[in-house]
Amino acid sequence: MDGETRTGGQMVIDILAANGIDRAYCVPGESYLGVLDAVREAGNSFTLHVCRQEGGAAYMAEAYACLTGRPGVCMVTRGPGACNAAIGIHTAEQEGVPMILLVGHISTGTEGRAAFQEIDLAAFYGGMAKRVFVADRAEDIAGIMEEAVALSLSGRPGPVVVGLPEDIQLSLVPAFAPKPAEPAHAQPEAGTLSEFAELLAAARAPLLLLGGMGWTAAARDQIAAFAESLGLPTAVSFRRQDLIDNDHPCFVGSLGVGPDPGLVGYAGAADLLIVLGGQVGEIETVRFQKLIDGGPGRRLVHIAPDESMFGKVVEPSLAICTDVNSFCAALTVLDMETLPGWPDALAGLRAGYEAFRRPVDFPGRENPGTAVAAMSDLVPRDTVVTMGAGNYTHFVLRHHRYHAAHTLLGPINAPMGSSIPAAIAAAQLYPGREVLAYAGDGCFLMNAQELVMAAKQNLRLTVIIFNNGLYGSIRMHQELNLPGRNIATDIDNPDFVEFAGSMNIPAVRIEHVDELTDAYRKLRGKHAGPVLIEMLTDPEISTPQATIEQIRKRAS
Repeated sequence: MDGETRTGGQMVIDILAANGIDRAYCVPGESYLGVLDAVREAGNSFTLHVCRQEGGAAYMAEAYACLTGRPGVCMVTRGPGACNAAIGIHTAEQEGVPMILLVGHISTGTEGRAAFQEIDLAAFYGGMAKRVFVADRAEDIAGIMEEAVALSLSGRPGPVVVGLPEDIQLSLVPAFAPKPAEPAHAQPEAGTLSEFAELLAAARAPLLLLGGMGWTAAARDQIAAFAESLGLPTAVSFRRQDLIDNDHPCFVGSLGVGPDPGLVGYAGAADLLIVLGGQVGEIETVRFQKLIDGGPGRRLVHIAPDESMFGKVVEPSLAICTDVNSFCAALTVLDMETLPGWPDALAGLRAGYEAFRRPVDFPGRENPGTAVAAMSDLVPRDTVVTMGAGNYTHFVLRHHRYHAAHTLLGPINAPMGSSIPAAIAAAQLYPGREVLAYAGDGCFLMNAQELVMAAKQNLRLTVIIFNNGLYGSIRMHQELNLPGRNIATDIDNPDFVEFAGSMNIPAVRIEHVDELTDAYRKLRGKHAGPVLIEMLTDPEISTPQATIEQIRKRAS
């Protein structure tokens, strides 16, 4: 490529393409015209999905990363655009997924001179991103982009921010052939695997807790086979139900919000807790009250891709720094035998999970969990389920059965507004699969505008709105802490059916939860693209386990 030149913007797209990244999500801005022009020149080899708000674009990039393992790319303009995209950076950091945010930045040499829409990228994103780069010269762009891709994928993956001053994006630089990033992954050492096997052999009440991101379908199958070969009770951390087939005989539930008390009790008494891939935090420890002190007989094995993840809440007895895929591959040759004492415990835990999954009967009231369970039985096993934040998510997490890998997009930082953008990204990647986007009435409106993209591209996704006229999660917390003293949680809604109709999205409103599956069949039977169902739900049914009245009485 001697003698050839490329613009700084073209080098950005060249390096993304070299790493198998063929798309980005954006709201266009005048501060990154050079990058946009490079996308135009790339033609059909690079797809740019144009969104209506930077938060929606960032959520789509984050969801793309969750589903593919490749860095999701979001492009935004400086100042307001960069601020709007911050929610996606926070989500990617919490999830531990690779993401690159490209920010059109102020011109070189104008820092601190009241430049239009100036923002200090390092100060703003420093607590969320793995690193923040700002290119000073066009010649630096290629090296920064290569490092950004590699860094986003290394160790515990995460978001990287790259500021691209507008004046250098169209500058010419010598062309070169970019190489894809090859992030190193530490392989588990033979000695630590032997120690792990010894701890497992000595355990009488073990629990395997799956979490984190970056799991391949192969690793998921390997850990499922390992657990089954030993009869090892296996749970998942918050919002990680798709890491194992929920019909697997060793799956015993989730240590997420509102967990099965029987599972919590077993986990607290377990003499060996194996945390694979993620980490235990406030949710899994029930506000740092459980699993913290297991007594002198408790052993904790923590397997994670980065040393910074160890010891944040509980100090591990054995820390193994490796990625989940390398560890699960190593388990296939680990010599273990079925151990006595576990089958009885496993049978009880599995029966407890099955009982806990059945929707509670609220006399005289309709439990929306029955609708979720019915939908779970109806849709294909590889259906992708998305959710944002709110008490409606607890019904979906508890009553939907997840079977295949990468079928749950529910960020662990529980951000409102992520469900619709995530569903759009999933439907674009998997055009032949069904995508269910569950959303509360408050959650839905935060990024409902992105459905314009779903309508234009005729994406196969189904939006199901839980409409109870409340910020239900906040009302629950008010009743728990200040019973009867409610404020700011009643919300007014537009006509969701008419809203969908304005985008030519077929929609229907149902007044009873048992009508959901019929409404879905009728809409999906007639329409291949996006459809919407507004399901009116009882505002008194606060959680899968309790009504507002019950919560208020307990708190009082």
